[in-house]
Amino acid sequence: MTLAEYVALEAGTDERWEYVDGEVFVLAARPEHTHVKGRVYLLLVRALEGKPCFALGDGAKVSTRKTRSYHYPDASVFCGPLDRDPGDENALENPTVIVEVLSPSTADYDRGGKFAHYRTLASLREYVVVAIDTRSVERYRRLPSGEWLMTELEGGTLELSSIDARLTIADLWVDLERLTDQ
Repeated sequence: MTLAEYVALEAGTDERWEYVDGEVFVLAARPEHTHVKGRVYLLLVRALEGKPCFALGDGAKVSTRKTRSYHYPDASVFCGPLDRDPGDENALENPTVIVEVLSPSTADYDRGGKFAHYRTLASLREYVVVAIDTRSVERYRRLPSGEWLMTELEGGTLELSSIDARLTIADLWVDLERLTDQ
């Protein structure tokens, strides 16, 4: 599919599709995934109140022009003016932080291929992967050398130094048992 065909497809539907070098994939999520990504977004919004950066939820499309891909992260943070993709005005090119909540079917791609796409974004400073099954968080931080440092957390505080924000990891799981114990 061409980029123009992808943009037209999305304009004509309420479904969200990701685009990777000519291929499209529809997005769907389990209730647990939807709940946790909502918690991530809520916590980011609260942590950024009164600060220069702002959070967007899962409806914000991110373009990685170098890899000809468009993805919908579960949450993203932008600092400063938004840079829009010239081929799709609804796609943004300059996130500072991206968060993905893992699903069983996408975990490998989120940690591998999708992260490879995101790493091409010069603006990206931190990539966060939230694993519901293990109730853990992986934070990847870009070092001044350009290398990425991964820190795994199972509790405590997630420090997002690029946006001066701290999230309590236990807050990600609030009320999750209401969905998983049924």
